Amino acid sequence: MQFRSHEVVQEKRTSLHLTPTAPICLQHNTEISFDLTFLPYHETYFGYIMRLITPTNQSIDLVYNQRLARLNFVIGENYIGGYDIDSAKLFGNWSQVRIRFDTERQEASFYMNGRLISKGKGNFSAGTCCNIYFGANSFEGFQMLDIPPMNIRDIRISENGQLTHYFPLSEEKGNEARDEIGKRVARVGNPVWISPKHRKWEKAVDFDTKGAASIAFDGKREVLCVVSVDSIYELSFSNMQLKGERLTRSRHLLPPGNQSVFDPVNNRLYNFYADEKKVSTLDPAKPEWDVNFTTDSLTVFWQVNKFLSPTDSSLYVLGGYGQLQYKNLLQRYHFPSKTWEVVPYGGERPMPRYLTALGMNAAKDTAYIIGGYGSKSGDQGINPQYCYDLMAYSIRDRTFHPVFEFKKPERQFCFANSMITIPGTNDFYALIYPTDKFNTTLQLIKGSLNSPEYQLMGDSIPYSFYDIASFADLYYCPVSKKLVAVTLYNSKGNVTNVKVHTIFFPPNQAGVWAAVPATGRTYWWYLLLPLAAAGLIFLYYRSRKSAFPKAAESAVPAMVPPPVSSSAAPVVPVPEPPAAPLPEENPEIAAIFLFGSFEVFDANGQDITQHFTPLLKELFLLLLIYSLKDGKGISPEKLYSTLWPDKLQKDAKNNYSVNILKLKNLLEKVGDYQVVKEAGKWRLEILNNSIRVDYQQYIQLVGAKAPVNRDWILELLRIAGRGAFLKTSQYEWLDHIKADVSNQVTDVILSFINHADMSADAELIVRLSNCIFFFDTLNEEALVHKSKALILLGRHGTAKDVYQRFAKEYKESYGQDFERSFQEITGHPH
Repeated sequence: MQFRSHEVVQEKRTSLHLTPTAPICLQHNTEISFDLTFLPYHETYFGYIMRLITPTNQSIDLVYNQRLARLNFVIGENYIGGYDIDSAKLFGNWSQVRIRFDTERQEASFYMNGRLISKGKGNFSAGTCCNIYFGANSFEGFQMLDIPPMNIRDIRISENGQLTHYFPLSEEKGNEARDEIGKRVARVGNPVWISPKHRKWEKAVDFDTKGAASIAFDGKREVLCVVSVDSIYELSFSNMQLKGERLTRSRHLLPPGNQSVFDPVNNRLYNFYADEKKVSTLDPAKPEWDVNFTTDSLTVFWQVNKFLSPTDSSLYVLGGYGQLQYKNLLQRYHFPSKTWEVVPYGGERPMPRYLTALGMNAAKDTAYIIGGYGSKSGDQGINPQYCYDLMAYSIRDRTFHPVFEFKKPERQFCFANSMITIPGTNDFYALIYPTDKFNTTLQLIKGSLNSPEYQLMGDSIPYSFYDIASFADLYYCPVSKKLVAVTLYNSKGNVTNVKVHTIFFPPNQAGVWAAVPATGRTYWWYLLLPLAAAGLIFLYYRSRKSAFPKAAESAVPAMVPPPVSSSAAPVVPVPEPPAAPLPEENPEIAAIFLFGSFEVFDANGQDITQHFTPLLKELFLLLLIYSLKDGKGISPEKLYSTLWPDKLQKDAKNNYSVNILKLKNLLEKVGDYQVVKEAGKWRLEILNNSIRVDYQQYIQLVGAKAPVNRDWILELLRIAGRGAFLKTSQYEWLDHIKADVSNQVTDVILSFINHADMSADAELIVRLSNCIFFFDTLNEEALVHKSKALILLGRHGTAKDVYQRFAKEYKESYGQDFERSFQEITGHPH
């Protein structure tokens, strides 16, 4: 499970409470262990990883000190010892942490990767029962919100060497984590379940650019470079930000079949075209290419493979297809002499082919090629066929030799351009796809350089394949621990569509697809059966829901959540807290919420709120709110002075230009919009109703001048029932807007309640009163209405609790007792 940390506001940070219903009691030799890794590319890492709290209010903590790069073990007020972390091992590598309790000696010991780091005395004994937290916690007196950005897995608790509790944290959704041994249920707040991220590819970028674009990857910086006719784009996988820079001189001609490669040794981006035997180098300072291509005739080297060799400072280009001929040429561009040549080679000659995958070993002196489509003669008219061999080319010996050959599968396929070899292992990853149709899919496989078998990994990626218009490649981010799939499609209008997908590494196995089964049959269909069954079940229930919406609504009481499973205990209606109105279908797809906490969900329903930095969030809110509240927008002067009050207008304008591009990249994931400038003001417009904004719905509702009847008030409750307007956002410019919304919501609800039939609408009045409390926690009218309605519903104890909480908060706020008694406001004697 991934823990949200300092990159989000406090209430969005992740908490894991192992003991929400009952504490865990220490025995003679109790041990808590778990696996820990930190997330890369964050600014702040300080924080509490684990906190154990005893009944005597002593805490036992594991805390990361960012300044010292040390995991500190603390008992109560005493620093016991620490583990200095090598920065190279801090990110992406799992480490095992163990805390051992010896109750006879009242001693706690801290182990890291099996090594004792420190131990110290504590105030506990056999039978001491403790609350255990990971990440943030709200335990009274021990609240803590400073947590490092981290992943936790496999929490184990044992007693005298016997495993008693095991929380793998392998859930895919929800706010509960299951104990597979002790059957406890841990409570999780704001989780990011990482198991689905190892199985599902997520689309990171989808954009168009001019010309026959090509791509390259800078593995050190984890940056994808997209080369177009007049621009260079960079997508950073450290922060998932895309930026583009226009060339000082346009290429004018970027012929189809050109390819690009990044040299990590010299930090250079190269673009080459095998037909002209030219390699162009980008000068990033200008930016400008030093060589231009001169022909736009069709290449005879479609889909070539390439690799850089630091051994001889050369770029190698292998294979390809064109003019009805498959190639097995090995070509080399030597950077120091700037010469291009055909390389003679020995050993076993590879079959002429294209659509193969190529990868390098760790020493960068051997290249592996796998698969492809071609013919033994090289002539497309003479028995073209798929091949499934793995061959190796030695740069030093200039020889090819076969490694092994896969048996042919039932359904033929080819490969994306690169295979990824993993240092320290014999594993490789590649993307495969059938070539017999245009609308196809890429599928990740994991194989071994030692054995002709491979496995299907993760789910599939849509791919538009036409061999002279499409290109696909695979890259690996070693720090971010992600695989990156990139697809290009060049349309007839000479516009290239670029799509980028990512999946967490290592990917989960989707099922075995052995390349050498005894029967010669593949197992792909076995993978589809459970998916088809799940789809049928989903469609069945969806059709029932759409056919009987009113019946479903009336069958479930509004204040009772549905049971989480068929084995769960019967759900008993409870009066507090009252439920919000029934949600809309797919309420969190392409949606922006300002009532309650600020939240943004993209077009796939993914919560992308955490990608809004404080500055981007305020910039967005200024544009959105000033555009919606009166339709006029905000002047540049007001925006600059609000966000950058200490900067000159020129510098503020530059800051705006940089950040508006970042904001646009985020909003493009949500829906269609535009930022326009009219009458000297910027205005943000939602296009085609593609994004649902609750504040916009609120303005339309209150501005319609419709009668405030029951339907109208239920619509208001649906919007404002999430909470006060931007309740956690504190900006001086926002104060009067929040006050206006608060007053308007409170006044209209009280007006409705005052004219409502309390006997008939008691339940609704309770919900409306709660909505008022979101905006005004000490509203006496809401207290009166809610208390009376609860008594009418027979919930006398709840009414009394509501009154007592109100009176307590009143005294804490005003320093004096609330003067009106419970009997006075309700007319009830008890």
